[in-house]
Amino acid sequence: MLLKRTPLAIPVLYLLAVVASMPSYAAEQTTTSCTVPGRNWSMADLTQAGWSKEKLALAHQYADSIHSDSVVIMQNGRVIEQWGNVDKKITTFSVRKSLVSSLYGVYSAKGVIDIHKTLEQIGFDDSPDPLTPAERQARIVDLLRARSGIYHAASFELDFQKKGRPARGSHPPGTFWFYNNWDYNALGSIFEQQTHKKLGDAFAKNIARPLHMQDFQPGDVYYIGGPESSHPGFMFEMTARDMARFGQLYLC
Repeated sequence: MLLKRTPLAIPVLYLLAVVASMPSYAAEQTTTSCTVPGRNWSMADLTQAGWSKEKLALAHQYADSIHSDSVVIMQNGRVIEQWGNVDKKITTFSVRKSLVSSLYGVYSAKGVIDIHKTLEQIGFDDSPDPLTPAERQARIVDLLRARSGIYHAASFELDFQKKGRPARGSHPPGTFWFYNNWDYNALGSIFEQQTHKKLGDAFAKNIARPLHMQDFQPGDVYYIGGPESSHPGFMFEMTARDMARFGQLYLC
């Protein structure tokens, strides 16, 4: 779900075609499994693509009924249908975890980040409440898998997350999955510590530009901090058409 940066929450629906590599295509190219869009989108013929206009109309009605802001439907790298404000930047929430994970893939492959190092090995901690010696044995990859075993208070954490958070020290690192905002807030800080690059700059260079995203700029990443932790939440503002390109990344 994507929301505005303002306190008013507006549900947004994205129908995403979901790439395993990021070649810098200057034009539309076809692989054995998918079509990678170039700088300009092409619209598919609904009949030839096997889509029903009547059922798409029903989907449009449903999207309107839940106050969706933007919808992009893709198939084989071509736009089947789109409506709403597909070029409006809206704050992402849980999808930020996928966005930052893609950066870890790039910088791990480059040898800049060793995801198998522990927090202790990279000299990573939190304040004002420090991590315990056991918590500092969590590896970066454990955080990426939401298996850190670190149940520290997190910035930008909702009440239900606070209530459901396990007790600190209840699970060793790597042994228990928990949807944990602390893990991903910390991953933002770790990324910037290890690469000496801001998230927005790195995403623009390594993800947005190779995918020919039309709207993303480095300044579209902003931070939300709090007294609970020295690691702020990081938020991406994205458009529907750029999110569709990111989803397409995982098909090819």
